[in-house]
Amino acid sequence: MKPELIVSSSEMDGLLKRLNDTTLIAVDTEFFRETTYYPKLALIQIATDSIIACIDPLAFDAKPALRKILCDKNITKIFHSCSQDMEVLFYYLNEMPTSIYDTQIANALLTDHHQIGYASLVENELNVQLDKSQTRTNWLQRPLTEKQIQYAGDDVFYLYQLHNILDKKLHDIGRNAWFDEDSGKLLSDENCFQIAVDKLWRRVKGASKLSRDKLAIAQAIAVWREQIAQQKNKTRRKALPDDTIIQLVSNPPEDRDALDQFITQRFNITNEDRQQLLESIAAARKSPKDTWPDNRFTILDGEQKLLLKNLQLLVNAKADELEISSAILCSRKEIEQLILLYTDKQKTQEPVKRAKLNIVQGWRLRCIGQHLIDTIKDTGGKC
Repeated sequence: MKPELIVSSSEMDGLLKRLNDTTLIAVDTEFFRETTYYPKLALIQIATDSIIACIDPLAFDAKPALRKILCDKNITKIFHSCSQDMEVLFYYLNEMPTSIYDTQIANALLTDHHQIGYASLVENELNVQLDKSQTRTNWLQRPLTEKQIQYAGDDVFYLYQLHNILDKKLHDIGRNAWFDEDSGKLLSDENCFQIAVDKLWRRVKGASKLSRDKLAIAQAIAVWREQIAQQKNKTRRKALPDDTIIQLVSNPPEDRDALDQFITQRFNITNEDRQQLLESIAAARKSPKDTWPDNRFTILDGEQKLLLKNLQLLVNAKADELEISSAILCSRKEIEQLILLYTDKQKTQEPVKRAKLNIVQGWRLRCIGQHLIDTIKDTGGKC
């Protein structure tokens, strides 16, 4: 089928009528965020078994109609690796699409490919090689070329077909319930697109090598930079480059004159924002040690590290038995957190049943989680 380009409200109304009784659609987006903090939606593609539509949100206000489709709980929306699509649609619609079916998650429960790309999945399941010539195209340019429209339409055309294949495979081996559990977590966190403020230092190149006292300064500057980037809708590095942050950390300025040597006019930072940065740096330098970020790779002691290796072997063996990736079953980080939940130092932690660890919930708990817990208890949290 040849994709149709929707560029007006009247054309969108006609599409809505044709989708009136639809309960399953494939969805993809094209967006741009090379120079901005927030992604800008450039195109949204929708497909059924008889429709391929490329909707141009730059040509008309598509929000009302798209909300009717994407936020209708009675319509299942098929995506592949939906996190970025969800983010751009959340900022465009000001609400989250519902009833998501992610083909990457489905495939991860069927094979040992934890994060397979869309093109590879299409080739594996449909024996079709997708055209990749438009991967780096500028989707904000207008008019869109026929090649761009066909490329965008192909993404949802094959995505719709993948759903039927993967869903049948999940049903055949009895893993639909597993998929439903994992899909339910996609939209369960109301702040899923909010940045973890206490970990912003990780977004500064070179910060991981800093001492913890210097890391506290890097974290304070990174928080300030995040606010500036959001306010001005700039990328983080456009707001303040990573190397400038490292320079500020290495030689913390104590007054405006010293700060202005680093923050030149090219950054277009107001006097008020400069003063806030200076105060943030000063506060970080005086912060108590127990508040400094921890950049250690692991906080386990020697015996716990040995236990970690043993538990990883158990996870790997179970993953091989299930013919899935060990990463989808239980990550190294989750094993570490599980060990800490059962050490004497962590008695104040909330009970494991209330912990937000995938390994202590649902099918993962039944498959391997309880065995890991019992093993940790038997060793007293040590090897």
